[in-house]
Amino acid sequence: MRLTTATYITLLRMFLVPFVAMGILYHRYGIALLLFLISGLTDLFDGLIARKFQQKTHLGALLDPMADKLLLSTSFILLTLPTSGVDVSIPIWLTVLVFGRDIIIVVSAVAIALTTGYTKFDPSIYGKASTAVQIACVLTVLVVNWLGSLQELTRPLFYVTFALTLFSGLHYIYVFTKRFNVDHEQRM
Repeated sequence: MRLTTATYITLLRMFLVPFVAMGILYHRYGIALLLFLISGLTDLFDGLIARKFQQKTHLGALLDPMADKLLLSTSFILLTLPTSGVDVSIPIWLTVLVFGRDIIIVVSAVAIALTTGYTKFDPSIYGKASTAVQIACVLTVLVVNWLGSLQELTRPLFYVTFALTLFSGLHYIYVFTKRFNVDHEQRM
């Protein structure tokens, strides 16, 4: 299997994650913000290149969401932990919800795949909206820490992120339950 340009761009995004982490840990929020934004651009470009130049691959389809989750998860954890020493942090309850939702989705998908053989789980519009708001949450916290002001922007965004993450998680549970029941009825 050969690596495509789109896959190299995805790998670059994964490579940037430790540097985003170091920017947060060493209180270099401007650098962390810049690298987070560059990572976002690589996410945009790898998808565009894959579609435009017919470079869609199974490896790329696996790595792309992994790179996204790696970047978001690392950022959420480091911007939440008190030991990171950030001035404005993401609340623990929000980070627990974000991780809880992802764990439920993965466990449910694996359970359905193992019991039914069904493995095509497309992201929902609610899942995409939830991811977009989570990205906005990380970006806002990085900007607020970098500028040292505008803290009032964070609280409403935390609640919007909470609501969309919770709703998308419940939606995925509904979809997975429906998928499992349909497959179960077909087997009987």
